[in-house]
Order: sequence, then C-alpha cells, then structure tokens
Amino acid sequence: MASASGSFCGVCEAQDVVKKTAFWCPECNEGICTSCEKHHRSSRGTKHHEITSMNDYKQLPPIIASINQYCPEHDKKYQLYCSQHEQLCCPLCITTNHKKCDLLAIDEIVKISRNSALFEIMEQNLKEMKNNIDRIVEDRRQNLEIIKQQRQGFQTDLKEMRAKINIHLDKLEQEIQQDLQAAEQKVMSQINRFVQKVSVHQITIDELQNNIAATKRFATDIQTFFGGKMFEAQIQEEEKFMTSLIEDSGLQQIHLQCKLDNKMSDILSVTKIGEISVTTNPSTISMTTDREKQAQNRIPTISKTINDISLTLLKQFEISKGKKELQSRAALSCHVTCIDENTVAVTHNEEPYHIEIINIVNKKIVNQIKTSNQCYGITNENERLIYYEVGRGIQIADVKSESTATTVVKADGKHKWNYVTTSKGKIYHTKSESGTVTCYTVTGHTVWEYTDESILKSVHGVAVDNDSNVYVVSNRNDSIVVLSPDGKQARRLLAKENGIQHPYGIYFDKGRNILMVTNLFGPASLYEVK
Repeated sequence: MASASGSFCGVCEAQDVVKKTAFWCPECNEGICTSCEKHHRSSRGTKHHEITSMNDYKQLPPIIASINQYCPEHDKKYQLYCSQHEQLCCPLCITTNHKKCDLLAIDEIVKISRNSALFEIMEQNLKEMKNNIDRIVEDRRQNLEIIKQQRQGFQTDLKEMRAKINIHLDKLEQEIQQDLQAAEQKVMSQINRFVQKVSVHQITIDELQNNIAATKRFATDIQTFFGGKMFEAQIQEEEKFMTSLIEDSGLQQIHLQCKLDNKMSDILSVTKIGEISVTTNPSTISMTTDREKQAQNRIPTISKTINDISLTLLKQFEISKGKKELQSRAALSCHVTCIDENTVAVTHNEEPYHIEIINIVNKKIVNQIKTSNQCYGITNENERLIYYEVGRGIQIADVKSESTATTVVKADGKHKWNYVTTSKGKIYHTKSESGTVTCYTVTGHTVWEYTDESILKSVHGVAVDNDSNVYVVSNRNDSIVVLSPDGKQARRLLAKENGIQHPYGIYFDKGRNILMVTNLFGPASLYEVK
C-alpha cells in the first residue's frame, strides 16, 4: 500500500525502496513510479487498470479522490450498487446487508455515467445559476445608481427651497440632510450585505464547476458515478439558495422618497422640512433556466395555488386519424412527442420494439432508438427523450444517438400505461396500476409521491404548468386532477359533467397557458388556465 501522502511508489516502498510517485492506480489505490508503471501496464493482473498521472490525479477534488474501489469493511472490490440504500457493495456486503435489495452491476452503470446526461445537466444548472447571480449583482448596482440619482435630485430640491427662504431653514435643512444620508446608508448597507451573501455562493459554484470538470477528465468511473451524486446534492443546496431568493426581500426595488411638508409656505410654523422613507417595487430581474426558456418567471413571484386555478373551455375538436403514409409507418405505435417543428419521436409497441425519429415534412425516418420492450409516455427535453419502458423503468436517450438509454428509475415489474413528463429539472411519473403520481430528480431520487384512490384511479397522462402544478388524468374516475407542486394537495378540475369520458392524454402549453385534454371517446378539448 502506498504511503499516506501518496508521494512515494507503493510497490517500491513495500521493498524498502523510496522512489517518487509519477502515476496513480485507482484500482490498486497506490502510487507508482516510472519504472513500476511499465510493469504495471504489462502485467496480466494489472494491465487493464486505468492509470493516471499524479498531476492529473492531484486535480481531482478530495471528496472524489477519496472514493475507493474496495469495501473498507471486507477489503473486497465493489461489484454491485444498491439503489435502495445508494451504496456500493462487495460480495460480502450482499450476504450481510443487502440480501433483499435491488442490486445493479457496477460495470453496467458506471460505464455510462461519464457520458450520461447527469454531468451535462449539472454543468448547465451551474452555468445558469452563475448567469443569474451576475444579473442579480448588476441589478443591485443599477438600483444603487438609481438611489444615488434620487438622493441627488432631492438634495437639489432642498437647496432650491433653502435659497428662497431665510436663515431659519438652516437648522431644518441640517436635520433632513442627516435623515436622508442615514436612509441611504441604511439601504446601501442592506444591498451590499445581500450582494456579499450572493457572491459567496458564486465562489461555491465556481468551485463546483472546477470540481466537476476535473472529475469528468480525471476521475475513475466509480469516482465519476458516485461523485456525481455528491455534486448533485451540493447543486441542489445551491438551487435551494437560488429559490430562496424569490422570497428574499433583498431583491425588491428600493427607492428613497422625500415628502415635503405642505406648510412650508408658512415657514415659521414648520417644524421639519419633510420625511425620508424607503419604498420597494417588484423586481424586474428575470431568473432564467435553460429548461424553461419559454416560461421565464419574474422574481419574486406569487404562484397560484391549486385552489386559484380556473379553466375556461376554448374549443372542442375531433382528432383526425392522420395521413395513410404516417399511419402505415407508425403501425401499432403508442405515444408521440414533438422534438421541433419538423420532427417527432414515436414509440412502436410491437416487435422489434423501438422509437422512431420522423421528419413529418419529408416523411423520412431520421433515427431509430432500439428498446427491449413497449414504451409509454414519451416526452422531449433539450433533445433528450424521457420515456417509460416496460420492465426497465424511466429511461433517458439522446435524440441523435442510437446508443443504449440510461435508466433513471428502475421498474419493479412489467406494468404498462405509465406516463412521464419533465419540468424544471424534475421528472413526473404516473403509475396506472397503483394510481400513484411520483416526482423525481433527474437522477432518480424521489422528491414526493401522491396516491388517493378516492380521486385518482388508473392514472394516465401527466402535465406540469409554469408554477409546477401537476395535472393528471384519472381515467376510471373520468376526471382531470391537479396536484400542488409539493404533492401534498389535490383538487378535481374537470369531471364527466364537463365532457370528460375515459381521458388518456393531457398537455400543457406553457407559452400560452392552455391545457389540452384528449378522451378515448368524444372530442379533445382546449382550456385556458387562469
């Protein structure tokens, strides 16, 4: 074993020879000198080990470098991953603590982690947060400039008034000047403290970006996989901080007001020139994310509750069966999602199972993604398809690639008619057989789960609005139900008396606030959501 510092070759050190480390082997968890590195690469037992230079290894974040290949309890190499406990397992761990757990082979899950969507999504989130912080700092700087201009304007007014009256105003002017300066100093201190608070998180985000970049370049597969989860937790904390800014009064527009006393004409009866007060207006800064460019939110905003939601029927129409060319090509297809104005993705639910990317203008197949079973509830986000595959669970696949999809949430059986959608970094999943709606992070961690047979039976389609309210199809209840963003409340919006008959599909247009509902029987309906 290498020395604690990793500065000397572990192989040579075991032979009482001191040589400086030039390479690091994560598999052996020890440093290797230049001479031993040649033998390491040619030896049958170690030639497949991924060796990295010490310079590269030292760039890894300490938390990533500390991820070991071997179980510290049993001194056996990790071979499996327990998704239930989120732990790496060696063969002895399985027999002692994970006999009944759902285990995944590490070789299968780590080989896709480096190229999976996780790191790209995290990097994009960090980039968005940095941009938001830059906008916030600039907004506060401009607010300070406005306050300065307001102060200067008020001072000019005071001086003009003072020039028209006698020496009696000297004392009163001094008092109002002090009040004005004190108000400005108070506001400046408040804003500067807020900017310092935000800037601290900018440093944290820079560090996370550097750590992620170093991990992607130099970490082993296990370090990349397990480190990704650590980074995600840290990013979630930063996202919570960004979200908390919505309710933070520090983002309100601050203004100085100076109200002059109307009795100034009777100067001898005036005891003060005016009053200084601070007012706030709603922020004009936009907090944008790549996921919701079509629905940018102003912060701070007051989101509607599900009790505030009202629907107005705009129109009803029959859905045509489509042209024969597309019908024959999409025989026995199940679900469809729009990729762009010319391209759609269609699931095919007879063997050979696959997903077709079709150009609807020239009616040509652009790409095919192979699947091992039937797929339901397909949706698209940034050219990544998210869908439910029977027997495998929620999958993410690249629109432009034919490579194997990444499993985000593993299925616990061969249940059909499960739907998924995505919004603001969350995945929403309906399970028809249990009447359950579940919210996950993009990496498959459960955020919340809702079930209530009195209001949800045989749930199908799912959609999310700009305020993260979740609209769900309750097929057997002939109704449309909306869930609160935290999954704690539910309300029936539409029922059979509103023309809902065996509903299946649902879609929310975030740009126009329009909800579309399709029925197995009867016309489809468009509703304006207020």
